[in-house]
Amino acid sequence: MRLLCIHSAPFSFEATEKTKFAEEIVEPVAAEGSADNALVAFVAAEKPDEAAPAEVAARAVEEIIKTAKTAAAETIVLYPYSHLSNNLARPQKAVEILQDMRRALADCKTIFCPFGWYKKFSMNGTGHPVSELSRVIEPAGKSGAPAERIMSGGREHPVAAMNQKFREVFLELGLDEMINPAIVDDIHVYKQYGPEAPLILDRVFYLAGLERADIGLSKAKLEAIRKIAPDFSREDELQSLFREYKEAQIEADDFLEEMALRLKLPGSAAAEILDTVFPEFKELKPVPTHRTLRSHMTSNWFPVLQSVRGKRPLPVKLFSVGSRFRREQRQDPTHLFESTSASVVVMDRNLSMDDGRKLVADILNKMGFRKCTFTKKKIASRYYDPETDTEVFVKYQGQMLEVGNLGFYAPASLAKYDIDLPVFNIGFGTERMAMILTSAKDLRALVFPQFYEEVSFDDAQIARMLRPRETPEDPALKAALPDMVSRAVAAKDSPGPAQAVLFDGEIAGKKAKITAFNWDEGKPMLSMAAMNRVYVHDANIYGLPEDRSAGGDKFAEIYDAGARTELRFIDLIVAGFATAAERAIREGAAGPLEERLKIAKRPFQINLHIPDEAYDYIQRLQHAIKVGGPLFFGLRAEW
Repeated sequence: MRLLCIHSAPFSFEATEKTKFAEEIVEPVAAEGSADNALVAFVAAEKPDEAAPAEVAARAVEEIIKTAKTAAAETIVLYPYSHLSNNLARPQKAVEILQDMRRALADCKTIFCPFGWYKKFSMNGTGHPVSELSRVIEPAGKSGAPAERIMSGGREHPVAAMNQKFREVFLELGLDEMINPAIVDDIHVYKQYGPEAPLILDRVFYLAGLERADIGLSKAKLEAIRKIAPDFSREDELQSLFREYKEAQIEADDFLEEMALRLKLPGSAAAEILDTVFPEFKELKPVPTHRTLRSHMTSNWFPVLQSVRGKRPLPVKLFSVGSRFRREQRQDPTHLFESTSASVVVMDRNLSMDDGRKLVADILNKMGFRKCTFTKKKIASRYYDPETDTEVFVKYQGQMLEVGNLGFYAPASLAKYDIDLPVFNIGFGTERMAMILTSAKDLRALVFPQFYEEVSFDDAQIARMLRPRETPEDPALKAALPDMVSRAVAAKDSPGPAQAVLFDGEIAGKKAKITAFNWDEGKPMLSMAAMNRVYVHDANIYGLPEDRSAGGDKFAEIYDAGARTELRFIDLIVAGFATAAERAIREGAAGPLEERLKIAKRPFQINLHIPDEAYDYIQRLQHAIKVGGPLFFGLRAEW
């Protein structure tokens, strides 16, 4: 299946004319519709989807819902669109897949456009980094192996995507890109902030360096060296090495190699001498400098503008997207030590505040933020003209959230850099804006999901993770598994004692036979749990009878709303036993191999593998894994 998802605000459509494949327009399908804020999912079912229509429909809906949440769309529009593929499914199959998708989206606010109709539509793409996404969804292979990845490529980071979108927008608006240094001398903070500088510097990270030690070579040290290298006699060369190191003629990371080569020592002996004879290397302490990690992009712009004044024609329009570092008291859901600033400066004669606000509105509009509010700060920053220091807000989850700060640099601060022209500046926090677009609540989890994000899975995702713990390596034996299971199922009601040959052929180069058997007089070959199928519902894993009537109404919700897998107990057990037989034959063990299954209580007893990430998630929620039940049959392999 091909999906093209576009976040449109607004969207409207109207069906105009039937084709020969047109479906009847009856609820929930609509002949026309509109929405103020919609994720429009253009859908094209393809021929491979016909092999597993329910699976493809479920995964497509999962992807559409996830994308709608990320884009903060209020309505989902399902729009059949054959132009996405040249390998289309048959019309009747495509409609079946659409119907499955419509049922799965029943609890969402939706508009279902009709299949097989010409339609006119009007849409307005919102233009933010996740407003246009395409997906390719392929069914799993016949072997039941895990399905191919939904996405055709890797998953980009939302903050990196936001940074890239800023770059594209700034370049489109005619701004020139600068890479500003992240290391800034604190003199610029003093020049820009004046008396306020000490308070600003309290938030910055100062850099320190290691002062190289002045190392002497005493008689005791020479004796210690000779305990490690008895033939050592190059004292003068070692003194010369230490002198060159102190004078920075040798780079620190090259010193050990130089020492081994010039003193003609093995590398291990040189390392031991440094570690045990010269503790001075381990006692080095950081020495503070006046250099800091950039806490505001502004600290770069003043010297940059001073440098380009008179060298570039007016207006000078520059931007830089880069990291800033702030010594917050702690990292929490709203504070990070490192964040990203998308910063713009414009220097020109006769610039006005209206010019600046228009530029900011254009930028936000192109970034997907249609409405913004400008609020003048009551207490201005020292480097801004107090009449222009303004915060920019957008509405997010019912409240106004600051996304930027703008204003004109104060003439007094500019004069310290010999700048005699008005300079307008706007800085955006890209993490904050990415948080809005992705509906994130914790900046740490948004930026560093590898450390802070609590993993969560829906039922369909967990279902796709489940698989047999073991399957045969031999391709022929693996290919024979479906037939072996069919033979077992065909004999499931045979009264015991009974047996059924499941496999008679070659395994790992030896003639072998695998038989299912039951030892209980008058009992069916397979007890009821053998035919159970694995379901996932509300992050619980269940093994339930194929016949839903066997459980009455007790499991109705699981059957109706749960994720049904293709895994039955009998399939898993036969695959596991065939693998054990193959392994025994390859290892040269003497046959026969026999296993009698009674009551299963744990996943491994039916050869079910639950990956660690799914198991840990289920355990964290304190949910259940119930895949037990009576089996009471046996398997025997002879060779």
